[in-house]
Amino acid sequence: MRPADRPFYLTWIAANACAEAVGLGTTMVIGWGVAARIERLDGVAATLATALVAIVLGTLLEGVVVGALQEFVLHKRIAQLPWRSWTIATAVGAAIAWALGMIPSTAMALITVAEPASQAPAEPTALAQLLLAAGLGFVAGPILGIAQWTVLRRVVAHAGRWLWANALAWAIGMPLIFLGMDHVPWSGHPLVVIGCIYVICGAAGVAVGAIHGRTLVRLLERIDALRRAA
Repeated sequence: MRPADRPFYLTWIAANACAEAVGLGTTMVIGWGVAARIERLDGVAATLATALVAIVLGTLLEGVVVGALQEFVLHKRIAQLPWRSWTIATAVGAAIAWALGMIPSTAMALITVAEPASQAPAEPTALAQLLLAAGLGFVAGPILGIAQWTVLRRVVAHAGRWLWANALAWAIGMPLIFLGMDHVPWSGHPLVVIGCIYVICGAAGVAVGAIHGRTLVRLLERIDALRRAA
């Protein structure tokens, strides 16, 4: 990486850390707070309400906040990027990713509700959960980034690499979130729980931003090369 690119790269990492802490962290905090109210509903209603709340919060909070902070940083290097286009694309990608990501857990929960007498499946081992989280991130990453790709390809050559960068980034970031959440003292003081959630999501944002940020820097270097040639 060129020395001239390091300030942008570090700013990108910081933006992703703050965005995931605020966006994803607040989504999880609110979800944790309303979980008790949702549980008062009957089984099917509670399951569907949980999925709906997660999708709405993921779109409005994580999608919009991440998109807005990323766009603010991107405009420093891509002045021709239309304002709000990246934010809207990120929100759309987040909505799709959250909707698809909620399907497996929602389906399993509905099956359990429909057949309460059936024996509950054994809980996966910690290693299996991390591998599943990595797989989920590898699939959800490109889904989250595909709408961003439609914006990026207008101004950057080989923008398809952004999808692979998101796959790798979230294949690392998602297990970090799962691992962190396993160590949250959920029965402890609410402020401690909330603080842990924000720290975990911020740490995941650092990892994600550091990984796909390198690909972004390489893509933007092509723009700089064309400017110098012109």
